Amino acid sequence: MARWWNRRAIRDWYDPLVVHGTYKLLWRCHVRHVTGLYLNAICDNDTVLEIGPANGAHLDRADRQGLNLHLLDVFPGSLRAASERLERYAPVPHLADALEPFPLAEDSVDAVVMSMVLHCLPGRSIADKEPVFDHIADVLRPGGTFAGATVLAEGIPHTRRSRIGLNVLNKIGLFSCYQDSLTDLQHALARFDRVKISRVGSVALWQGVGR
Repeated sequence: MARWWNRRAIRDWYDPLVVHGTYKLLWRCHVRHVTGLYLNAICDNDTVLEIGPANGAHLDRADRQGLNLHLLDVFPGSLRAASERLERYAPVPHLADALEPFPLAEDSVDAVVMSMVLHCLPGRSIADKEPVFDHIADVLRPGGTFAGATVLAEGIPHTRRSRIGLNVLNKIGLFSCYQDSLTDLQHALARFDRVKISRVGSVALWQGVGR
């Protein structure tokens, strides 16, 4: 995947293929539901960490003012594309694995957003990916907001089309969520307070508060 996951591909194709493509056609989740997470989670002048920013589209649409923005991704192309789109915030890019400790101070972030990323992290189930939730809890200040969305394999409704799409994306390595379940997501989010999980199509969307 890294060979084609470059700045130009992310910049030119992520919105038409993913945001306006698979979101609606496969997962039955309109982009407005994901944008709503950002609008609810982020306030003007917040220190924000986005994990897996892709091309920065969701933060761009939220259009908050005066953000102290950090972007974290394992792919340089994504960091470059998102940094260009979000240039007005002078974002700080972090080329890092989300399953490893974050290069940010403890309790230093007002909001963490992780949209449509969890299903791409390596591991057959959310239980294998729980370190990312620990690292988020470490950097999120008490009372700060953690919001995200992910496609689940179990515990959420699928159509024949979405099930085929999920199997294909897992097989070719773009996804890694063979057994990602709603039950495991609820368990992982127990690290946060006042957690709310909603379901739109085959996508789980959540928001929680740092302790």
